[in-house]
Amino acid sequence: MGKKVVLDTNVFVSALGWKGAPREIFKDCIEGSLELFISAGIFDEIKRVLNYPKFKFSQDEIDEFLDQILEVGNFVETMVKVEIIRDDPSDNKFLECAVAVDADCIISSDKHILKIKTFEGIEFLSPEDFIKAGYI
Repeated sequence: MGKKVVLDTNVFVSALGWKGAPREIFKDCIEGSLELFISAGIFDEIKRVLNYPKFKFSQDEIDEFLDQILEVGNFVETMVKVEIIRDDPSDNKFLECAVAVDADCIISSDKHILKIKTFEGIEFLSPEDFIKAGYI
């Protein structure tokens, strides 16, 4: 197994909608070279955001993608409450998931998440920086 990762919702959306680093990372999760962890709160947010009209994803695309996430993702019950991300407290769910499994990395494109850099040994990296670091 590869590195344990938690992906931010924006990485999932980009993986479905566009080519580039997020899609490459998700592909590596599917192939098993990265170990993807997800919580119910993260999955619910992904479902909600994929349905935003601005993305114009078809229901079939959304359903197929959610099925892939369910197949690949290791669901985690988060036990510890973390309040580190103050700019958008709802984003603490990614950190709570990462802490629960002692993840190596949270991959995100959100500036307020990325400015943390590291927490309890968990790195915060953009998709591009994750790839540049040679993790895949």
